Amino acid sequence: MAVKQTLNTSGHWKLPTKIIFRFFFVYLFLNIFPFPFYYINLIPGLPNIFYFYYDGLEQLCLWTGRNILNITYEISLDPTGSGDTTADYVYLFIYLCISVIATIIWSFIDLKRSNYNKLLLYTTTIVRYYLITIMFSYGFSKAFTLQFSELRNVDLIKPFGNQSPMGLMWNFMEYSDTYTRFSGYAEILAGVFLIFRKTTLLGAFMVVGVMFNIFMMNMSYDIPVKLYSGLLTVMGLFLIAPDIKNVLNFFFLNKTVEPKKIPKYFQKKKWKIVMLSIKILVIGYLFYTNIEESFEGEKLWGKKAPKSALFGIFEVKEFINNNDTIPPLTTDTIRWKRLIVDKRFSNIQLMNEKFIRLKEETDSTSQTFNLISYTDSTDIRSFSYKIEDSLYIFEGTYKCDNLKIITTKKERDEFLLINRGFHWINETPYNR
Repeated sequence: MAVKQTLNTSGHWKLPTKIIFRFFFVYLFLNIFPFPFYYINLIPGLPNIFYFYYDGLEQLCLWTGRNILNITYEISLDPTGSGDTTADYVYLFIYLCISVIATIIWSFIDLKRSNYNKLLLYTTTIVRYYLITIMFSYGFSKAFTLQFSELRNVDLIKPFGNQSPMGLMWNFMEYSDTYTRFSGYAEILAGVFLIFRKTTLLGAFMVVGVMFNIFMMNMSYDIPVKLYSGLLTVMGLFLIAPDIKNVLNFFFLNKTVEPKKIPKYFQKKKWKIVMLSIKILVIGYLFYTNIEESFEGEKLWGKKAPKSALFGIFEVKEFINNNDTIPPLTTDTIRWKRLIVDKRFSNIQLMNEKFIRLKEETDSTSQTFNLISYTDSTDIRSFSYKIEDSLYIFEGTYKCDNLKIITTKKERDEFLLINRGFHWINETPYNR
């Protein structure tokens, strides 16, 4: 199973090239491992064989944070949806330190080696397939508008200035299915190009372009995926690096570039057939699982997910508490201004503009409506509701108070952002 190397790199690498490769080999290994072996855990009945590895990393993270970085507050290791937690930065510090130390030791004990062509070949293969996995995951979630689903009702009435930077960017993406799908297709296409070694360079350029754009959005809108998007950009650059001389010659120096000769993994035909079969199975699995999970996601929380019978925005016209009609004073902290029922959670907006986020349960048959606190499941606002002409009337109790709330429903298409639509011809800019 000899490997025939015809990489652009020469037979003898310069010392800086060898040092840089050693560093990135260790650094990328630490960030990628245990990929692809963690798919072993998909086998039914098999325990998490990498538990010891993750547990050891967590203990090292806590120890490093306390004893080396002198972090005095508690370092949480629980998943929060953020990729830029204190623990993530501690991991980054650990990986960089290990990479530097390993590079130094490796350089001393491997002085005579002339090149790492074979190791580079296998390393780029692992990085390629890792990026394929991530590009497909991100890409299909956008192509099926799952990551950025649709504007929530609460976003339509929330003051522009009260949005977080991340919320602003999220709404920007959620508004346009066209742009969201376009960005997803770009990620999928980058992954597809990485499948084939003849198009790997093009795929790597696409990864860098797509992920660096995401990295800049994360940096500009305070989105907590800065570290990971930066890492994926570095991986794309790593794949470009072996061909950097040809890239410079072709794009900048106007020099002739010879076709790249793709090295073979194996010389024997039977091993080629085996590896091709494995490749087809792996790529088929990635396509199938991402598409199947995306279809399911659409039904569970995407645009095809069921909506509450009361889905919408309800403007409160009268708020009656224990038979007393509460006037709509902007300083009031009890009277409702709006009831906003969304797909995944709902909100009560008080007169002082404060939002109370709640879980919603609606039974259209019995016409009952419950709003349940996220922090206390016993804290429930229970109502019955009825519709009279254009009025939605909610009656119920909350903390021994009898409430009657008379509302009108505001439809989504009443908002300019929703009803404006797209126009090929604009005689003047419609910038409102």
